[in-house]
Amino acid sequence: MTRKNKNIKLAESHGAKVMPFNKLPKEARYAMIHYMAIDGEAWEASDDLVDSFEKGWKIKGCEYEKARALHKKALMSPASMKFYSDKYGNVKLGYGYIPTKELIKAVWERDDALQEWKEDGVDFKDYKQWYFSNGAKMPNHSRTNRWPSILGCTNNEVIQDGWHRFYSYIQMKCRNIPCLFYV
Repeated sequence: MTRKNKNIKLAESHGAKVMPFNKLPKEARYAMIHYMAIDGEAWEASDDLVDSFEKGWKIKGCEYEKARALHKKALMSPASMKFYSDKYGNVKLGYGYIPTKELIKAVWERDDALQEWKEDGVDFKDYKQWYFSNGAKMPNHSRTNRWPSILGCTNNEVIQDGWHRFYSYIQMKCRNIPCLFYV
């Protein structure tokens, strides 16, 4: 039996359930495929994704946003979804919603990525203001079809992937944030 970290315990305390990849909502499957096959490269890329990578490399000036849009379109194609469902459909993952205020608290108290800010005496409100005004460009995220953030595997990495989504959902004043976790 795997020892559960604080992130999994937090998610499960709010009703998160473990299920096979194929049973996850489609937005959660998209987020996991994106992280594992595009960003993390831990999962094999579908033919549609490979084609999108090749097209993306040919874009003049290496325009990141255009290449990213090609990858996202390929990721969501029926052929890609079938490929990932066939190959990874039985992989068990956790999925659920964590109240935004509780996830903020966990991130601020435990995530190593923010410890330097805390040590400098900055509170989360000021950090969040800096992030929205000076941080990376925030992509638009849907209020209804929300991709989850992926929780970290250790107690001091609360969010492993999906930081922009996390902050976007805070900015939209969402009461809960969808989260995935490994089991």
